[in-house]
Amino acid sequence: MLYIDFTPDSDMDIPAGAARAWREGLIGLATLSATDLRYGWFAYQIDFKVGGHAFLSATREPLVDIMFTLAYTLQELRAGGSAEINFTENSYVIHLKLVGDRVRFTSSHRTPAVPPECPVEDYTAAVRAFVASGVAYLVESRPALAENPVLDELRALVSGPAGGVTGNQE
Repeated sequence: MLYIDFTPDSDMDIPAGAARAWREGLIGLATLSATDLRYGWFAYQIDFKVGGHAFLSATREPLVDIMFTLAYTLQELRAGGSAEINFTENSYVIHLKLVGDRVRFTSSHRTPAVPPECPVEDYTAAVRAFVASGVAYLVESRPALAENPVLDELRALVSGPAGGVTGNQE
C-alpha cells in the first residue's frame, strides 16, 4: 500500500520573514518564484508511507517543493530507472529504484530489512493525485496562486507521457 498526503496548516502558509511584506501587499503570490515557493511557503505536514513503512510521517516540508520533487522522480525513474527524494535541510534521502514493474523504496535511515515496493502504476497515480490535490488546495485557499506559472510548470511535469513511468528496468 502506498500513501502520500499532506495536512494543511494556514499558520505555516507564509514564512515568518515574509509575513509583514505579505500583509502590506508587497508580495504577490502570482509572481513568487519557484525558488520562493519551493523553499519557504506552505510548509505542511507530509506523510509518505509504502507497505506500512513511514518514510515521512507528519514531517513539515514546503508542499510545493515536495510536489516538484515527487514529479521529478517520475521523470528520473522513466529515464534512468532510479530516483531520489532528498531534503536540503538534512541528509535524509529516500531512494527509488525500478525493479521490473515495481518501484522499490529504501532510505538513508531506518529502511526495513525487506524494502517496501509498489507497482509503478500505483506510484505514478499516487504522485499525480498528490500533485493535483496539492495544486487544487493551494489555488482554492490562495486564489492569486492560480496566476503563478510555477503551478503550470508543476502540472506539466505530471501530465502526458513524461509524467509516467514504465517498468522493465532491472
